[in-house]
Amino acid sequence: MNLSNCASNFSIEDLASDAQRAMFGYWQNARGNAPLPLKSALDPVALPRQALSSLAVVEPVDNDDFRVRIIGTGVRAAVGRDVTGQQISHIDGAGETLENLRLCHAQAATFYTCGPATWAGGRQKFYTSLMLPFGTPGHIERVMAVFQFTYHTPESLSASWPQVAMLQH
Repeated sequence: MNLSNCASNFSIEDLASDAQRAMFGYWQNARGNAPLPLKSALDPVALPRQALSSLAVVEPVDNDDFRVRIIGTGVRAAVGRDVTGQQISHIDGAGETLENLRLCHAQAATFYTCGPATWAGGRQKFYTSLMLPFGTPGHIERVMAVFQFTYHTPESLSASWPQVAMLQH
């Protein structure tokens, strides 16, 4: 990915779904005044219910890759398969997602991405994804992604692909 395609920020109003807005609120509350929430702040019971089917939780692994720990039923249905346990680098068409996760990890920042879901099965889909890192700036332990899928090009995709925005904290 070319960093010239990165915007400097996004706002909560830019998020495509109630699930993304709810998880962003959860993430902000979990971090308090810290730059990032700790992995221990991930409480499955406290996660916003409307976001559960839209979630994917990944963890960094060797060789600058990520393993899918949890994938919501809505993401699984949109993708057309269960990728739980797989490394992102082994998922066909997920190269851009891997680059975005690496950027989120390296910069220890939230990212909002969108584009065509080339890695999803079936009819052409488009997606938005809010990436939320957990850990410390020097040691990201989990990234939670909240997806929104659509069959038409969302308004947020009217810019050139790939579009990535980072929220300044």
